[in-house]
Amino acid sequence: MLYRIGFVLFSLIIRGLYGLRVHDAEHVPRSGPCVIAANHDSAWDPPVVGLATPRFVQFMAKRELFRNRAFAAVLQAVGAFPVDRGRNDIGAVKESLRRLEQGGTVGVFFEGTRRAEAKGAMGGAAFLAQRTGAALVPTAIWREGRRFSVRFGEPLHAHGRSRQETVELTQALSDRVRSLLSPDAGSAGYGAGPAA
Repeated sequence: MLYRIGFVLFSLIIRGLYGLRVHDAEHVPRSGPCVIAANHDSAWDPPVVGLATPRFVQFMAKRELFRNRAFAAVLQAVGAFPVDRGRNDIGAVKESLRRLEQGGTVGVFFEGTRRAEAKGAMGGAAFLAQRTGAALVPTAIWREGRRFSVRFGEPLHAHGRSRQETVELTQALSDRVRSLLSPDAGSAGYGAGPAA
């Protein structure tokens, strides 16, 4: 019930006040485990990507957001679960794997934090896909003026399990997401949007 209320509320706010354009949603598999791996530009990203994805997406959310009981209840109602970003949170990883193994869809902002271009991509999304055989869907989010846009790429094949293979898959993911954005996104910031 809370999920439906939250979905309708965010839909009214984002679509009504800002606008949302979704590109290539057919690249998101309609069944089976799936990792939606997106760049991260603003606090609006989780609800925007959630609205754009044709499946129920369960996001990791920083543990600090769960300190308020009322807000924690809302987060849990929409499928979010806490992650401690200050360390390797094994519990959050296990929870992600559990949800994927049940055929769910987990959303990961693979850069780890907003405006993380300079820090380089993290390997969590690739790791989860490798361990579960989940479809790894590159996802780009940007803004054109007030309007949000989300573009999905074709799923990447998550092969192997070695550290090097995780690094290579993460690099391929990062490259693919950037290709879904404009050529100058690296210098102008993700908000620049894709080329026409």
